[in-house]
Amino acid sequence: MDKKELKELTVSVYDRLNQAIMDGDNEKAIAMIKEMERNKRDFDDSYREWVDLMLTYIADKLGEDAVYEVHRMNGERSLWPRLGWIFGPMSIEDKVRKRAYTWTNWHMANIDEIIEDDEKFAFKLKTCHSGGRIRKWPNHGRTKEAHPWAWGQKGVCYYCSHCSVVLETMGIEKAGYPAWIAYSGR
Repeated sequence: MDKKELKELTVSVYDRLNQAIMDGDNEKAIAMIKEMERNKRDFDDSYREWVDLMLTYIADKLGEDAVYEVHRMNGERSLWPRLGWIFGPMSIEDKVRKRAYTWTNWHMANIDEIIEDDEKFAFKLKTCHSGGRIRKWPNHGRTKEAHPWAWGQKGVCYYCSHCSVVLETMGIEKAGYPAWIAYSGR
């Protein structure tokens, strides 16, 4: 391999995309964005599969309530430090904007619709781009028993139950009400 190619291999896709944009090469930039999306989806799915395998292993070896404990630890260590704004002093409209941002920018997925009525805002999605993708797999970990931390239902995807634990149960503990209700129509 020549030195130029070796050097090119060291540059991140983000830097190459920025360069394509600065060079005005729209065709190359669009192709790179599509490639980044494919790569992100593939990478995310590999991590989801890994998490699903770990949660299933934990449930099989330590019991399903150990899944609940893992979700609580993840909530405290990872998710609440990123989501603490939910209970912060901002308008409901700003919370809706920020929630939409977390969905569209963290998951890099579109929201089908945001509906406002006299009581609430509701985010509608055809399928969740994380747990919903897992639930389409023929084999994934599911609760064998109904648990309060899995919407009181049997057959809930272990991965999906993190929404019940972190956003609903832990939200109630932190503020007296859920951060948001994540109903997937299980």
